[in-house]
Amino acid sequence: MNVKLRVLSAGALFFLGQVAFAQTTKKDTATTEIDEVVMVGFGQKRTVKELTGSVGTMKSDAIKDVPVASVDKMLQGRVSGVQTGNASGQPGGFASVRVRGIASVNGGVNPIYVVDGIRVQSGDLTSGATTGNILANLNSDDIESVTVLKDASSTAVYGADAGAGVIVITTKSGKKGKPKISLNFESGTNSRAIEGMKGLNTEQYRYLLSHAFANSDGVTPEQVYADMVAGEYGATPKQIFTTGNNTNWRDVTSRSGYQNSVNASISGGNDKITYYNSANYFLQESELKGSDFKRLGFTTKVDYKATDKFKLGTDIQLSYSRINTLPNGGGFANPILFELFARPTDPGYNADGTYYLGNSGRLSNNLFNSGYVQDNNYFRASTARVFGNVYGEYQILKNLSYKIVFGAELNNIENDTYYNPIHGDGYQVNGRKTESTSRYFNWNLQNIVNYNFKLGDKNRFNISAIQEAYQRNYRFVAGQGVNVGSPNLETLSNFIKPIYAQGDRSTSSRNGYAAVLNYDYDKLILIDASVRRDALSNFVPGQKWGTFYSFGAGVDLARLQFVKEWDKISQFKFRGSYGKVGNTISSIPYSLYQYTGNYNDAPAGAPRFVYNPDLRWETVKPLSFGLDMGFFKNRLTVTAEYYNKKTEDLVFSVPLQLSQGLPAETSPTYPYKDINVGSLVNKGFEFTVNYDVFRKEDFSLSIGGNISTLKNEITSLYGGQDVITGSTILREGEGIGTFFLRKWAGVDPTNGDPLWYKNGMDGETTNKYADAALAVQGRSYSNVFGGVNLNIAYKNFTLSALGTFGFGGKVLNDWGSYTQSDGQYTYSYPGSTDALDFWTPSNPNAANPKPIYGNATNSNRSSTRFLAKTDYLRLSNVRVGYKFDAKMLRGTGLQGFEVYAQGNNILTHRYDKNLKFDPENNLNATNNLNLPVQKTYSLGFNIQF
Repeated sequence: MNVKLRVLSAGALFFLGQVAFAQTTKKDTATTEIDEVVMVGFGQKRTVKELTGSVGTMKSDAIKDVPVASVDKMLQGRVSGVQTGNASGQPGGFASVRVRGIASVNGGVNPIYVVDGIRVQSGDLTSGATTGNILANLNSDDIESVTVLKDASSTAVYGADAGAGVIVITTKSGKKGKPKISLNFESGTNSRAIEGMKGLNTEQYRYLLSHAFANSDGVTPEQVYADMVAGEYGATPKQIFTTGNNTNWRDVTSRSGYQNSVNASISGGNDKITYYNSANYFLQESELKGSDFKRLGFTTKVDYKATDKFKLGTDIQLSYSRINTLPNGGGFANPILFELFARPTDPGYNADGTYYLGNSGRLSNNLFNSGYVQDNNYFRASTARVFGNVYGEYQILKNLSYKIVFGAELNNIENDTYYNPIHGDGYQVNGRKTESTSRYFNWNLQNIVNYNFKLGDKNRFNISAIQEAYQRNYRFVAGQGVNVGSPNLETLSNFIKPIYAQGDRSTSSRNGYAAVLNYDYDKLILIDASVRRDALSNFVPGQKWGTFYSFGAGVDLARLQFVKEWDKISQFKFRGSYGKVGNTISSIPYSLYQYTGNYNDAPAGAPRFVYNPDLRWETVKPLSFGLDMGFFKNRLTVTAEYYNKKTEDLVFSVPLQLSQGLPAETSPTYPYKDINVGSLVNKGFEFTVNYDVFRKEDFSLSIGGNISTLKNEITSLYGGQDVITGSTILREGEGIGTFFLRKWAGVDPTNGDPLWYKNGMDGETTNKYADAALAVQGRSYSNVFGGVNLNIAYKNFTLSALGTFGFGGKVLNDWGSYTQSDGQYTYSYPGSTDALDFWTPSNPNAANPKPIYGNATNSNRSSTRFLAKTDYLRLSNVRVGYKFDAKMLRGTGLQGFEVYAQGNNILTHRYDKNLKFDPENNLNATNNLNLPVQKTYSLGFNIQF
């Protein structure tokens, strides 16, 4: 088997970052690589030379053995124009994926996912867990290819919800031949990829606290220290300054994270039937106690050629997973927060090794011992996923075929939250339990008629007519109770005092018709066109239907006869596309009453939402131009692209008068109406280079890389008015995720006062927070990003490496006001070691102002002081393997055997020393003290029979 770095993009040639296997590579195979078949919309297969659209593809060799739970976490740096951001390091958690920018403000921003032709759900479907990812229930070892559709020509056939891009996943199928059995085992360890903020030890805490009180009381730190020891400040301060405890709370909340995966598959077939069956087990533990993900899955896929004209197939995927998560943000059960807030002067354990639970169930600053809470409480979601797909295809005439596809997906998610009665958030109510079940049942029906024909030898036409129906059914029930008789009883019926019962259900459906035309003249001139009509049940009559379209054209000058004679150029294709696609919204256009209130035990109704018969889809109009070049029989490929993707009819909530009789909502704090108003644009360039440097029998070397740029800009808003939300602003001429903050000017070296720039930019400074102006201070997303890869094979040894990078983004430490409070919260919540570099007469150029107990200077209020650049370089993956050749395996019955070692997220260089979080968190604008992203080292081996 010979696997090489290949160019598999239909217009955005990109690098794969895949393993180059140490097998014989013959020079005469090089000329056929560009004809690789890729999967596009509705199961259509096209070669790269036939497409005008912008498509990026990862093959199974690029993603196999990567030690992450879901495929969305593998896209960063592997496909140009795609930017991902980890919501957290939670095993089994989701990643934010942006294809060519941010398509909406309040609508869909993540791409839709299509598995084996059927659209499936993605993202976090849990309700009790902090974060989950339904895609983590799909075994990545079963994936044959992942295709990212990026422009109008490739996405418009999906119509109403393709505005944020489409990711097409094709799973493995059996191939004709004797049975092939494959086994893969991998084990490893997990730790923090980024060290993060650290809590103070006892000496550091006393040092910071004594200076804070000294600056408040007008005495020396030495005098404060003596008075603390003498008990002049009270019993608790005395204990802080006299105890022998020096607790490292990170040690209490952490463990050695373990990772393990087992994959087994068997495939084969004959002229009539082919099959693929697999089973997998996956376990990933976070470094933090109480955070893990487990999955058990089975897949069976059968294709049967019943007659020369009729074939059919089935694809069934079964999985069961369990995710244990931890709170983020301000929940004191968040171990990241707890490490920074807990006093190191409290013990973590008793002398007998049990957890120290404090006095009256609390630590000295009223917190709970997070170590105990992590071991005895849980935020859990158990997911059973059933995916079934059946198709039949009939060849009516030689060039005319009909295909019907029906697929259904059932996701049943049981959410459990348990607070034990002994210690923690359940202590005051003698235990709390919440149980809920979310059930999603979705089905997708497709009827496809395809006709292809030739006029002469060089004019080829392909016409498809498509009908599609999709329905989503959702049901949710939940209940909560408190007061349990024993901490060993964890079912809801044992919690004798009911708190609430909830239930909800909804159904939405859509129906669409599409027509697609593909034409090429000897692969020299290429034309693609499509039109689709979609109807969505959520909209009112008159707005249910929308029309979406695309047009693409290309010309490959390398097909001209005089160029063919010059073998140094193998491809020189210009292409372009334009169209209109939709972007779904969650707004409700109907004026409704909700009867969820209780008024003297009678159902109470209240108005909800505002009738808006004009509410409709957001529309996205992508424009794309590209140049694909191949040289030296495609050993060197270069691609350059420009895209301009405009979103119109953005949905915003506009305020209404209170006199209209609607109740004030909690967010926003006024009655509002959702309307289509506003527009934005995403534009940028994508460049890709891949080069097979050496192709020798015993040695091969290939390198590749891509770099993308992004400019996101709001072009119009309702009334041209700014929309300020927390630390960010939506403003015409600025992008989504733009920070709107006061600008930190540092510390006054003469007296330790905080300083800000008066005009928000530069020049004159002030030590009064209110006198400093708010101003735009950059954006969250990276505007330059990409990746590089290296693949080497020498005899039986293989080495692959993938590096990723991003520049131009920023992230806000939204908990900086506590972790570097300059004395305001230091006594109760010590904060991080970042607070230790503070002003003193002997340290006038410190990073932080002088700490003052009860600090009232506003120095710790939100400003660019807590804003860090997310520019980074990351060694995302390195894999070293050794493959035993046929001579070494002779007589063993084995067809192949490989041993490998790899590391994931093993090295990250951050350009800003103030960046304490994972740089790929920047798509979220703030970190919110999420679980850290994992670094993994693992060993594994592959066996083939």
